Amino acid sequence: MLFLLILFYQGLEEITPTNLVFYVKNFTNWDLVGAKMRNEQPVHPLDMIRYGYESCEVMLDDHETKEMLYFHKSFDLVILDGAFPECALGFVKHYNTPFMYINTVALHTGSLSLAGNPNPYSITPFLATSYTDSMMLHERMLNMFWYWAGDLLHGFMTRWMLQGILSERFGRDMPPIYQLSSNVSFILQNSHPAVTYSKAYLPNVAEIGCIHCRNPKPLPNDLQKFINGSGEAGFIYFSMGSSVKASNMPEFLRRMLIQVFKKLPQRVLWKWEGEDMPDLPSNVKLGRWLPQQDLLGHPKIRAFVTHGGLLSMFETVYHGVPIVTLPVFCDHDSNAAKSEQDGYAIKLDIATINADSLLWAIEKIIHDPKYRSEVQKRQVVLRDQKETPLERAVFWTEYVLRNKGAEYLQSSSRLLSAAEYYMLDVYLVLLFLLCFIYFGLLKPAFAFIPKAVSLMNETKKDVKVD
Repeated sequence: MLFLLILFYQGLEEITPTNLVFYVKNFTNWDLVGAKMRNEQPVHPLDMIRYGYESCEVMLDDHETKEMLYFHKSFDLVILDGAFPECALGFVKHYNTPFMYINTVALHTGSLSLAGNPNPYSITPFLATSYTDSMMLHERMLNMFWYWAGDLLHGFMTRWMLQGILSERFGRDMPPIYQLSSNVSFILQNSHPAVTYSKAYLPNVAEIGCIHCRNPKPLPNDLQKFINGSGEAGFIYFSMGSSVKASNMPEFLRRMLIQVFKKLPQRVLWKWEGEDMPDLPSNVKLGRWLPQQDLLGHPKIRAFVTHGGLLSMFETVYHGVPIVTLPVFCDHDSNAAKSEQDGYAIKLDIATINADSLLWAIEKIIHDPKYRSEVQKRQVVLRDQKETPLERAVFWTEYVLRNKGAEYLQSSSRLLSAAEYYMLDVYLVLLFLLCFIYFGLLKPAFAFIPKAVSLMNETKKDVKVD
């Protein structure tokens, strides 16, 4: 639950709640890979509710936060992370200023839906599933269930826990959090159809996917020397990202990776945060931190083995590198499923992976030209834009500032309840009318007609007899 405040009247100022940083670091020390391999939930939903509540209290009690509230009198614009921004919305009320969201996770639809954007469950997979936008009936049913369950838990945390905290800290006139969130001026969405699913957005949403992507820079001498020694075979880059610590993986998985890498003719650069390995093969080099985009943009790279984080997915398409994905948690499964559907990736289950399947996947990605061909097609699409994502983000940020929040870009759909938005109340009235017409008019009429006909026939008989 991090937030960013842009201070325009004095330039740019960064304020970091120190206690929040420590809390997040301690709370997120998860055994993600181990939990995945044990078929456990890496993060229990109830733990996330506790995280939302506790992190909010920690942030608001932090010295830096209190100092900012007391000494900074006004802001021109507040920019928040759109994934779980509830606690920071108190600052929007406090400063009475326009605000924007940056949605870093493309499949997180909470802030988009509250702003009135369409979110059909039939083609929008829940971020923690491996579904795509082509779902069978049972998948659509489960997908809808996951959305409903997520909304229920989020609503409980927001209405019954965070609302009270914000009302206590920012005043009893604090509006409902969902109402405040729906009044967002603009949303910068980390998505692009070359990598994520195509979606319909309102005028106050702009896609800025790959905003962080850049052309490669020269590598440090030690890395360049290692890569030069790979010859025509080239090299493979293996990284599980920043949230998943590769050094926390079970020992048998580490040994299996060593076994696979040893068999490859390519050299392997491995992002590893732990100690040096005594059994490290000569064709493998470890690094606590590696310049990922510079490696992905290197002409000798042959494949990227990744956890499937969204930023890594954008980078691999931007640089045109086929991938093998080992998704772990959050949106990894969805991103991996999308990349495999698009034809430039092979998705493996880290819970059931073995040396043979991983070796097969890496060799398939390298030697089958269709994977590189597909990712290069999407590379062209991703780069074919009239301006850079950064320029687009800057333009719309300044636009919101120039136009005092640009309220006219907002849709009135954000003010509707779910029943009103999906016309459920109208359907209910129509159903009532149909029932009234059938049971109140047609059914009695149908029951009366045979009696009337019978009565007429009897009357005719009586007339003939007379």
